[in-house]
Amino acid sequence: MPPAFLVGFGKLTGDFETFAPYVGHVKEMMRARGAGYVGVKTNVKEDSKGTEECDDVDISPVIEFASKESAVEFLTSPEYVEIKHLRTDNLRFRLAVLEANLLPEGADTSKFGAYLSTIKKMNDLETFNAEYPPLMKANNEKCNATMIAKASIADLVLHENCEDYSFVVLIGFPTYEDAVEYLYNEEVGAKQTAVRRQCTTGPLAAIKCTNKTDAQPQYTGVPHDR
Repeated sequence: MPPAFLVGFGKLTGDFETFAPYVGHVKEMMRARGAGYVGVKTNVKEDSKGTEECDDVDISPVIEFASKESAVEFLTSPEYVEIKHLRTDNLRFRLAVLEANLLPEGADTSKFGAYLSTIKKMNDLETFNAEYPPLMKANNEKCNATMIAKASIADLVLHENCEDYSFVVLIGFPTYEDAVEYLYNEEVGAKQTAVRRQCTTGPLAAIKCTNKTDAQPQYTGVPHDR
């Protein structure tokens, strides 16, 4: 059974002090289910090299669950519903849950050092289909990228505020530097990025994996004790 991932892009619209307790509650609820924050980007607006169309984004998390069923159970559980308002009252959040439908069999997700997460609206499908796939394949090989998941909005496990978008993609990398290189390397990345920007719109972020040494507030140690 493949894992499932929650990805998202959030803009703080309310009071941070009111929102902050939400993270602590969620960490404990996820830990009990063998899930956890595996990546969190909080300096989204400041990191121009590692983001795309993120002027209205303050935080971008990646959460891993053991399965899509576990993700659904968590997000619909009475204990989560009880504290969900701390998020919805203070954060405008585009949230997507998708199964790891492209993850190679036997892949160890604990080995990832970074992710590339994006929620996009397709504006020019013909050009995209003609030019993007070969560029993506070449760039995946160059930057040691691992395709984790891709899904149309209609095929997502769950989503919030994604109705105006077309698809969601999550890619894993050995390091954060690999993820940024993927966007801009002269050999193929810059061309891939140009086609993506021409044909689609929507936020994209390179996200470093959580780990103990960074002492990130969202670090949980579950499912990966990095």
